[in-house]
Amino acid sequence: MIFIRLFLSFCKVGLLGFGGGLAIVRLIYDSIQPFLDMSRETFANIVAISQITPGPLAVNTATYVGYEAAGITGSLAATLGVILPEFIIMSIVCRMITRFKENRYLQGAISGIRPATMGLIGAAAVTLVAPSLAGDGRLGTNLLGMIGTDAAAGISGFISGSPVDIISVIILAVTVLLVAKYKKSPFKVLLIMGCIGAVLGI
Repeated sequence: MIFIRLFLSFCKVGLLGFGGGLAIVRLIYDSIQPFLDMSRETFANIVAISQITPGPLAVNTATYVGYEAAGITGSLAATLGVILPEFIIMSIVCRMITRFKENRYLQGAISGIRPATMGLIGAAAVTLVAPSLAGDGRLGTNLLGMIGTDAAAGISGFISGSPVDIISVIILAVTVLLVAKYKKSPFKVLLIMGCIGAVLGI
């Protein structure tokens, strides 16, 4: 029954999704393939939408995939599946971690988990960067089209034939700079970049 399969599949995400958020993107992507034949481009769109809507990435994705696969009941089954293991594990961990916080084995485990989490985020980047930056160069072409000069027309032709959308690369770099160096609100940055994309995508 698809509801049980959705529940169990997202239970795996909730149970094995160490690091949370972007660290488990690859695990989520692999888990949804039995239910939806989803391209990396479509999945990248879901991740982008999840970043500007309330709630954790895993929960938002589970809700969406469950709904697409089996309607509202499927959405509830997938969402419950991803939440339940996390709730149980965190309830146990919160009780135990204060008791053993000075334990050298626990400290060693945490020291090993931190760099591994960075590796998981790197794997998420590998999954998402290519579809996020690839395209027909529409944003760059439209921007140069607004300028309207002969030089812009030539550059526009080059961009439209490129496998990488130049403007998307610039948006990526500016976003990293604003959030990492200047500590701007991620929500505000996403909102601004979304507005820029909307204008250039017309």
